[in-house]
Amino acid sequence: MLTQRKRVVITGMGQLSSIASNVPAFKQALLNKTCGIRPSEKYHRWFNDANASEVLQPIELPGLSPEQIASLDNAALWAYKVGLEALEAARLQEAEQRAKTALIIGVSSAGTEAFIPLFENQPDDFSLKKAIVCGCFSSCSAIVSSLLGLKGGFELLATACTASTNAMGIAFDLIQNNKNSTALVIGTEPIYLPTFAGFYALQAMKTTPTSPFSGTPGMSIGEGAGALLLEEYEHALARGATIYGEMVSYATSGDAYHDTAPDPRAEGAVQVMNDALANGQLAPEDIDYINAHGTGTEANDRCETLAMKKVFPQIASLPVSSTKSYIGHNIGAAGIIEMIACFLTLPDELILPTLNFGIPRINCDLNYVPNDFQQGHVGLFMKNNYAFGGNNCCVIATPHVGSAPETAYRPRRVAITGRGMVTSQGHDVRSVLDRIWQETSPQNLTELTLDDETQQLFEAMIANLRGQSEVEAFLFERYGDGDAWRKKLKGKTWQHQVTEMEPRKYLRRFDARKADDVSTFALLALTQSMKEAGRKIRRDGHRLGLILGMSRGPQRRVERYLNSLYPDPNNVRTSEFPGSLMNAISTFCSISEGIKGYNTTLATGINAGLGALTYGYELVRQGLQPETIVGGADELMNPFSVYLQSLHRNLLITDTPQAYQIYSDRFNGFLTGEGSGMLFLEDLERAAERGAPVLAEIIGYGKANDTGYFSVENTAGNAEAMATAIRQALEEAQLSIDDVSLICGSSIGTTSSDRAEVDAVRQVFADRAATIPFVNYNAWFGAVESCMGILNLIVVTEIMQRGEIPPLPYTQSFCVDDIDFVTERRQQQVDTALILGSTEGGNHYAIVLRKCS
Repeated sequence: MLTQRKRVVITGMGQLSSIASNVPAFKQALLNKTCGIRPSEKYHRWFNDANASEVLQPIELPGLSPEQIASLDNAALWAYKVGLEALEAARLQEAEQRAKTALIIGVSSAGTEAFIPLFENQPDDFSLKKAIVCGCFSSCSAIVSSLLGLKGGFELLATACTASTNAMGIAFDLIQNNKNSTALVIGTEPIYLPTFAGFYALQAMKTTPTSPFSGTPGMSIGEGAGALLLEEYEHALARGATIYGEMVSYATSGDAYHDTAPDPRAEGAVQVMNDALANGQLAPEDIDYINAHGTGTEANDRCETLAMKKVFPQIASLPVSSTKSYIGHNIGAAGIIEMIACFLTLPDELILPTLNFGIPRINCDLNYVPNDFQQGHVGLFMKNNYAFGGNNCCVIATPHVGSAPETAYRPRRVAITGRGMVTSQGHDVRSVLDRIWQETSPQNLTELTLDDETQQLFEAMIANLRGQSEVEAFLFERYGDGDAWRKKLKGKTWQHQVTEMEPRKYLRRFDARKADDVSTFALLALTQSMKEAGRKIRRDGHRLGLILGMSRGPQRRVERYLNSLYPDPNNVRTSEFPGSLMNAISTFCSISEGIKGYNTTLATGINAGLGALTYGYELVRQGLQPETIVGGADELMNPFSVYLQSLHRNLLITDTPQAYQIYSDRFNGFLTGEGSGMLFLEDLERAAERGAPVLAEIIGYGKANDTGYFSVENTAGNAEAMATAIRQALEEAQLSIDDVSLICGSSIGTTSSDRAEVDAVRQVFADRAATIPFVNYNAWFGAVESCMGILNLIVVTEIMQRGEIPPLPYTQSFCVDDIDFVTERRQQQVDTALILGSTEGGNHYAIVLRKCS
């Protein structure tokens, strides 16, 4: 039976760039052919002849107090600004409407601004509150959803220059598959010194405004933000919303070629355009205009032109232009701002020009709409973006609703046929699982005492901030008095560390020069999942997708790169720049194994791997990708990060690892871990045909978020949002509470994390909660942030196979007495399991697994 996809329309827009601070002003600037690229005011002191498209004008932030503004970075503030504009333009004002709205943000540089004073050797300007509120990559989505009152679940996309285009695609999928009726998509990208220095050092930047496809090659970096409210068509009609256009189709792909350069054969770019056309049941002849990536660099412009020639037989007559000639390359916000430009001009039958156009370069011989608008009716247009690591995105849209056919798909059943684990308990899935079943407690914990230098650094930092009343109030709010934080300096903690790893023992292809720990963990787990699934890539890498969830990302590379900025950012390590991006792990794995299908990196923080799982599930269920690997990876933190974690996230400072007791009434806090967890997902029918081992079936999921990010303790809000996610998952799986035979949480062991899961289960299951076995195995691995839910899920698949439930380690005395926590090994058949997980920002996931007979 076919399932009809929902139609997705645009009902609100918001914009911020160097040439305008709102949508009406942006349209006028486009019509005036205003170029916002000029000598950089922010970075001219470091870089000669540096051009940029910078946001320098004052920005209005209605609804925020001066204290709130001071505690937030520009990535969050700009996202809030354009998001609010889009919601108001769409007249989505009621709290009930916003409570059902999802939020998807694309960003490349996040969590950076608070630490810029340290990079620039100006510690007096460092704000501890800003570092804690928005000093992690994933904070932007949590901040904006809280400020705007959005509770429909959120994700953060971190695929560099395709981040906001990727975000549009995920929001599009949520709506067309009836998960949400409305989704706010935002791209936000301030220019920070690390990004500017990286592109400058790569000699990719032009000393005059960029002229894509012509003249001297080179890009102009830009900054800004954009927002689109996507809405289900019938929902928009019912509430009388203004409709600006329709999003028709979407696809991603991976080059699996190089960490910075595009494939000179343009195979990935060709694939992504063909996939987007196929997904929308369209032909190349249906496209009337292409808004190109058009960075202005020699490699991009040549390869992009070649790709369009390969896809479109009518390319000689097809207008193609680059909006980056107006506002530069906005990195993570590029795709969405460029899409807004199309929706503002194409309804008037005006096709955007490529400004600054001169003599076309060799092999750049298309109609690039040079310098002046062309008039013409555009029914369907294509928006393309490409990123470091070979991540390619394509969106097909129209300013005229109904220009494309409605589409349908045959829902597939989604099987887990492969698993991979790298943890402190072992380097392969079988050794880890065998240890859990054979041992009574975790092994291989490493003692960590904070070094004198780190202690002194934080003592000095706090001393410098002592006169700032907002900092003192913040410390008091967290700890009860201004000096309680000092206790965190004195003890020691424990870490679950991956030791004695021998990658070459397991991997066919391994480039140690480009491999850091986190990438190696991911590749090891990924190849294990492929091996268990019986999958080898033989020139068919396009059939396999890779969706990764990230929390901390390649932090050691980030640290090395940031350290190279001082004292002279002109001498920054260019070799570390691409490897410091969040999608670098996906790039490394894709190139190593030749994975060329859908390729996305979510950076939503703790349990981002579960977000990757829900997206990978949808890709397989809809037949968009026959096979997808999903998961996450993390490496241990440096001492500075460990201490910062202990200040604001209850990392345990303790004399014994046994203090890590999840759901306990005695202890509160967690221990960190490192490693990776991966799952191989595929069409159940296809798995059966090829004789693959079916370990479990995913039959439903739910997602919701609370809006209490700025509360010190938000237990009630967390539990309510988790309960919403559980109900959604059970409804999609068509199960009642009596059908669930196991619940597996992934709480990290803090009070709010424990109670969110426990209280949500009590809300949904009532008296039945006392009779369902409840487990959590994070104390075996430590808090491997991005993939802790995936690691727990892997253990659950083994429980289904063995018919035996291992106990939670360590915990003896629990926070409640009406939950059936498993404290001793239990012989019990598990046919249906509920997996729970949350991010630190208040995003909650629930996934339902079923055993396949």
